[in-house]
Amino acid sequence: MKSTVGNKTNQISIRFTVISIFILATMLTAAIAIGLQYYFSKSMASESASKIYSLTARHTSDFLTQVDEKAVNTAKLLSSLSNLIDAENLDDDAKPVFADVMESNALFYAIYIGFPNGDYHGLINLEVSPGAREQFQASHIDRWVYVLVTGQGGARQRQYFYLDEQLNLRAQRSEPSDYYANERPWYVSAKVHEVYKSEPYLFHHLQAPGETYSIKIPESEVVLAVDIALSSVSDYLQTQDLNERGDAFSEIYLYKRSGELIASNQKEPEQYPIPKSQPLQLTPEQQKIVAEHSMIKVSNENDWAPIDFAKSGMPKGYSIDLLNIISDMTGVEFDYINGFTWTELVEGYKRGELGMLNSLYRTAENEKMGHFTDPFLQMPLVVVTQSGIKEITHIDELVGKTVAIPQGWFVIAAIKTHFPGIKVIEVASTKAVLQAVADGEVFAGLDTEVILRYTAKQFFIESLAYHESLDFSLATNSGDLYFLLNDADKELVGIFNLALANITTEQKAALRLKWFGNGNKVKQVRSEGAVPYPELIEIANNQSEYNQLLSRTIKGVPHFIYVTQIGAKGKEKDFFAVIVPEDTVLMPSLKKVTTSIFITSICLLLVLPISWLFSAPIINPIKLLSAENEKIKHRRYKDLQTIDTNIKEIKELADSMLDMSMSIQQYEESQKELMEAFIRLIAQAIDDKSPYTAGHCNRVPELGLMLADVAAKSTSAPFKDFYFKSEDEHREFRIAAWLHDCGKITTPEYIVDKGTKLEAIYNRIHEVRMRFEVLWRDAEISYFKQLLQAPEKEEALRRELAAKQSQFTEDFEFIASTNVGGEFMDEKHIERLHLLANTTWLRHFDNRLGLSPVEELSNKELPDRGDSLPVEEPLLSDRTEHIIKRVSKVEFDPKFGIKMEIPEDQYNLGELYNLSISRGTLTAEDRFKINEHVTSTIKMLENLPFPPELARVPRYASTHHETLKGTGYPRKLSAEELSIPERILVVADIFEALTAADRPYKKAKPISVAVDILHKMALDNHLDMDLFKLFLSSGIYLEYANKFLDSKQIDEVDVAKYLS
Repeated sequence: MKSTVGNKTNQISIRFTVISIFILATMLTAAIAIGLQYYFSKSMASESASKIYSLTARHTSDFLTQVDEKAVNTAKLLSSLSNLIDAENLDDDAKPVFADVMESNALFYAIYIGFPNGDYHGLINLEVSPGAREQFQASHIDRWVYVLVTGQGGARQRQYFYLDEQLNLRAQRSEPSDYYANERPWYVSAKVHEVYKSEPYLFHHLQAPGETYSIKIPESEVVLAVDIALSSVSDYLQTQDLNERGDAFSEIYLYKRSGELIASNQKEPEQYPIPKSQPLQLTPEQQKIVAEHSMIKVSNENDWAPIDFAKSGMPKGYSIDLLNIISDMTGVEFDYINGFTWTELVEGYKRGELGMLNSLYRTAENEKMGHFTDPFLQMPLVVVTQSGIKEITHIDELVGKTVAIPQGWFVIAAIKTHFPGIKVIEVASTKAVLQAVADGEVFAGLDTEVILRYTAKQFFIESLAYHESLDFSLATNSGDLYFLLNDADKELVGIFNLALANITTEQKAALRLKWFGNGNKVKQVRSEGAVPYPELIEIANNQSEYNQLLSRTIKGVPHFIYVTQIGAKGKEKDFFAVIVPEDTVLMPSLKKVTTSIFITSICLLLVLPISWLFSAPIINPIKLLSAENEKIKHRRYKDLQTIDTNIKEIKELADSMLDMSMSIQQYEESQKELMEAFIRLIAQAIDDKSPYTAGHCNRVPELGLMLADVAAKSTSAPFKDFYFKSEDEHREFRIAAWLHDCGKITTPEYIVDKGTKLEAIYNRIHEVRMRFEVLWRDAEISYFKQLLQAPEKEEALRRELAAKQSQFTEDFEFIASTNVGGEFMDEKHIERLHLLANTTWLRHFDNRLGLSPVEELSNKELPDRGDSLPVEEPLLSDRTEHIIKRVSKVEFDPKFGIKMEIPEDQYNLGELYNLSISRGTLTAEDRFKINEHVTSTIKMLENLPFPPELARVPRYASTHHETLKGTGYPRKLSAEELSIPERILVVADIFEALTAADRPYKKAKPISVAVDILHKMALDNHLDMDLFKLFLSSGIYLEYANKFLDSKQIDEVDVAKYLS
């Protein structure tokens, strides 16, 4: 059974356990309380944040809805005041009305009238934007600007009238203008009785993004419009306090379902500044051209990012930055016109409303429209498909497929001309191309790679494949982008080309880095004109997640997101979103929890000394119990005491420990008795195994204990320090004495019982005797044969027969006498044995018949002598078949320290070899086999799990054949290595063996002879001389003899002779 006792190094004290449990319980309670506090604080914080965001969203929604509704209502109301507006002019009374309306609506940028002839009459609110005064060149005392655009052709003028708070005229100025109100989207799209709301675009006069609400005045072609600047909406969002601290980490976005950004509280980050440009050194002629063409209207697309697009109406993109550089270098200013589709911009250009088209390819069709500058950027076309489509390398691979292309693109005509099998679907924008491909509405889309990739990232359209190595064959061009100027401004082409040629390498690198990144692929930064997170688009398209505080991980950081719809009734809804890091919302709760943990920790530290004292009523009795347990551990049952304690469980434990100790004591005694009974049983079994050793295992312990007791009481020098310190040591010696020959249980009986030299299972002397019988009969037969041949020689033949038979008798008696073991065998007797062995007898029968399987195997290995029967055999012989080899090699574990010489063969049954034994009846092989009982004793006892108090039993039991001079076995120990108990067992074992009357190889010796032999052995350092003398002087030898020996063996011993 495996031990259940733990490693002491991992054990802890009961006091530590009690205090730890106390602290653990306290901490657990505190943790639960703090956890609940944190949970409810977090819930309250989340609910509070949700309420705040909901309230902010509602306020923003209400604000924007009110602005929307006010703009609509204002437009409707003012359009009904026909007395203020006629078909060609605006009444002077309209200005105060317009001013009052804008005073009440801070986000209204302008209210104006557009006439069918293109004239423009409008009142501008200078308070709507911080940059308004600078843009209109107004002073700080000006409150309003009245703008009037009238005239036709070259006489057309834009007039500015600067008014103060009371609408008094402070100053005025005028400038040429080519602005026509009737060409603007707000005019063209206006209807009677229904207000039109434009998409965000760049206000012409303010050059800032905004939205226009317009309505046609009944029964006329006059249109009234109200402008709202989007910068005002962003300014409003930036003022919203989204939590108690107005944390700057929160982000607000107003956007459309598709992700297009309307407004945000995030300030535009200044990324990748473009190096400043140096003005060109223009010739006087070039300067004159610039002066004549100082302002050029340029097309600005809504959604061709990152080349040419508008972000909330503000022009953006690579070509816009490039034109701004050209403007700085040449002095030509660009008036960007957006809010129109590309087709509308081209049509406006053809009508002369624009002076230049921005970013287009050079085709035969386009060359008819004007004059191209030098190319400024190469933009090859690519095909986009869903992922998993095989690489498309030629345009004709799209034959039979449906392909989406932005409306008005030059490549549409070329494809229809050269590849009529391709079905072209014209869509509104590049985004629409990507969406159609992603939704599976078309097989592929066609546009420039940069535009496609940028737009895909901008609106998070994924899982698309871009086929870049595309061959257009006849339908291709160089892929370069150009600016296209009309005939009126063609003189600027050379100047613009000069500017393009003088753009520095640093400026080009900055432009590419800003819009394309470091490589050919589009950079992965926040895209312009769209919300920066795909989660906002996902939530906008999942109504079940509206008006909730949602947890999302954005760029590895947990955030809360709140999304709701806002907008006026009956119009397309926009989306309001708040994004804030979770830490911002939960920080107050976390601070409270941190404070609670700190206070709890201090309290725990203060409680520790108290808990130490509180543990005493438990710890002290348990320590006493531990001391009592140590007594039980060392079996000091008589020293056990009861424990006084008021704790019921500990008292019961103490009483149960006493009861347990009594039970253990009783059980231990019973186990001791059982163990000693087993030991006696083993000793008795060994004695019963052979009648020749009967009583040896019983008598040696008796004699050994008698001698040990005397040695322990002796005061002589050799034994003054020897005594059994406890009953356990006495028991240890006693058990060792009982088990000293336990290994004989493994010794073959015929070895133990071998009373003669030729005995092997049975006494083989009978075989020899039978051979003599044969010789006897052969002699008689020879006599009778000779007598028949020579009757006259009867007397001589009889004497010869008698002589032979007499010699046979004498020889057999000699051999029989040598078969009996003795103390010594003369060398001449051995010589006579070898002489007699030469006598032969005649064998008539096959000696290979009737053998056991083992004997057959052994004889089979012998060479066939080829003898023919009868055959002469020697009287005595040592045959090969007499040698019994070992089945396996004999090896001893080094830890046992056994140093016995191991004979080569297991047994040698040779007749001459055995009869020549000089002492006793055992051969070297027999002696090793019988001495193996000691090694068996070691193996058996060393493998027994003796308790510590019996640890020396294997040693004591296995050293009784050692000598003081190191010639004994099995370990060849020296005198210094033999303890007194071991020496005692040596004396006891030898004396018992000498006096035993049941040994087959010798007769029992009288005690005088046995003592004399002991003395000689002591003189030879075979045994301890001091013990021998104590053995005699104490009278133990006689006491033992009287108890165990036959009276005939008890004779007189001259003790004094041996003690002198």
